[in-house]
Amino acid sequence: MRKINIIVCVLFGMWIMPQSTLSQTRKMSLQDCIKMAVEKNPQMLAANRSVERAKALQGTAWDIDKTELSLSQDPTSGGSPDNALSLSQSIEFPTYYISRHKQLKAETQAEKSRAAVVQQSLETDVKAAYYQAVYRAECLHVLEQQDSILLQYRLLAEKRYQAGETRQLELLSAERLQRENKMEILAAQNELETAQLLLSRLVGSSETVEPMEETLHPLPWKQTAYNYRQTPDGLYATDRIHVADQAVRVAKNGFVPSLSLSLRNQMVISSWNPYNQDRSRFDGGNFMGFEVGVGIPLFFGATRAKVKAAQKEREMVVLEMQEQELQRQQEYLSALSRMNAAFVKYTYYNEDGREQSEKMTQQGLLEYSQGEISYLEYMNILQEAIDLRLKRAAAINDYNQCVLAMQRLCGK
Repeated sequence: MRKINIIVCVLFGMWIMPQSTLSQTRKMSLQDCIKMAVEKNPQMLAANRSVERAKALQGTAWDIDKTELSLSQDPTSGGSPDNALSLSQSIEFPTYYISRHKQLKAETQAEKSRAAVVQQSLETDVKAAYYQAVYRAECLHVLEQQDSILLQYRLLAEKRYQAGETRQLELLSAERLQRENKMEILAAQNELETAQLLLSRLVGSSETVEPMEETLHPLPWKQTAYNYRQTPDGLYATDRIHVADQAVRVAKNGFVPSLSLSLRNQMVISSWNPYNQDRSRFDGGNFMGFEVGVGIPLFFGATRAKVKAAQKEREMVVLEMQEQELQRQQEYLSALSRMNAAFVKYTYYNEDGREQSEKMTQQGLLEYSQGEISYLEYMNILQEAIDLRLKRAAAINDYNQCVLAMQRLCGK
């Protein structure tokens, strides 16, 4: 029996350890979250590795063909060039390597621009998740404050019922409201945990990240003229066009000739003499000459096809850029319209709605405690008050998400 108890304790400890590990939280500011995401997010790390790969490939610009080393022997002659060690090298025309280097350099710049797009998207996602977590914490705070108000209402209804001033139905209604609010609190806690876990995944943290901000505030925004070419997406598209231009230049180098150089050094294997000929070396020197060749392209069909394909590739990139520019402009106008509507809604709930909610809560409790209004009227007041406070938090969150969408589109 004792052994069974020990095993149960060990299993319980093994189960409770990961639970305690997962429950660890860490408060972080927005800037810390962004910094950590840039350093640890797998998507950002992959983008940085792609840039490093493109930089490494720049070293392949001067990719010269292999050097050929050959030995030739003529058993019917002595120290002639037919008995020599030859060294041959073929190279493309220098303009090809220059164009290739420019192309690889342009590809590296395009990868940097793509990494900037990934980083901007990641930062916006982190901001959105961060303020979403702040919004969920604000909703939970509102419900917890409402719980204390409902507790006062239940205690007051209980006293009035015990004093015979009201019926039991009023007390039951007060208890129902408090229980329903507690269930709303549990749901809000789950939504807050979900938002925090999403933020933790984006920043690459093994701990649950909790925003340092405790109050939901609207984000500042100053409207500026939209210019797609200055956004990270526009800069990346421009760099892709530059890469396509360089690819066309590389393809056109197929029309230029290639070069070759061969050096021969005397090497006679005198012991190998199957025909009993004079295999003596030439005493004048070992250098037996050189050979320079030029490869002239006589057939241009394949080269023309390559140039044409590269030009079509450039046209495709330009069309993709134009399509994306139109799409981003439409998204900007749509986001601007949503943000203006969210700003009007936020302004109302932040000013008039907030003041009305506080007045309704205070005045309703006072009038109910003095018996001036019924419990049904007071319940309606409480429901409207909490609804206004939650709608205010939702309005601020909607406005902030719209601001973040505008920042993403404008590249801010």
